Amino acid sequence: MKKAPWLIIGTLLIVIFLQRIWLPSQKLPKRTQKETIYDTIHDTVPYPVTRYVPKLVYIDTGTTQWKWHKIDTTAILKDYYSRHYYIDTLANDSIALIIIRDTVSRNRIISRQKRLTFYPRTIKETTIRKIPNRRKLYIGLSIGRNPKQFALSPSILYTSRKDNAYALSYDVLNHDIYLSMYWKIRFK
Repeated sequence: MKKAPWLIIGTLLIVIFLQRIWLPSQKLPKRTQKETIYDTIHDTVPYPVTRYVPKLVYIDTGTTQWKWHKIDTTAILKDYYSRHYYIDTLANDSIALIIIRDTVSRNRIISRQKRLTFYPRTIKETTIRKIPNRRKLYIGLSIGRNPKQFALSPSILYTSRKDNAYALSYDVLNHDIYLSMYWKIRFK
């Protein structure tokens, strides 16, 4: 008669345990998700962006020799017929290098050369998949002590797909059986 309440409690715990495993009250959400992350990887080192002012590189005064007069007309004509070479850097960063070379004479652009260098970008696609929860089984050893006795019990722990844990232990020294149940607490 002394063991009847313990048998009833044990039977009820086993019934609760089996109901939670084989009769799920709610459907499990699908835990496998596919996430796509796009990363841009630059192949070059980025440079600080600065604004350039065209610098005079070379002046071709031509082959014509002008007579010197006290009037400034000779210098004006000499400058007018000479060729001025300019180099202008429009962009110099991690995306492209753009340089324009101009030759100016008689207040007109005689020739223009463009140098375009585009640095390729590599776009890498990373796919991350979350693995669904699996059933797991663990074994271990529990050691404990109270003021009157010492306890040593091997244990087996089972985790379900819902992240619930159930443990069964047998105390070798005191000949006791322990059943433990754990439920995951979710904070949203």
